[in-house]
Amino acid sequence: MQHECRITVLETKCFPDRQEKYLADPRSGTCPFFKPGDTFLPGRTPQQDDFYHRMNAT
Repeated sequence: MQHECRITVLETKCFPDRQEKYLADPRSGTCPFFKPGDTFLPGRTPQQDDFYHRMNAT
């Protein structure tokens, strides 16, 4: 059975303490890729896997 999952970005947050610890540029700010209100429906079939493509920003 194929299921669909709609993803909606509710908000973006910035955690400076975690950015300092984990990011190459600790002053990079919030994610430039996702904006509040963005909605997408990733496809996931043997031929297409948008979920990992979108989440890894490749």
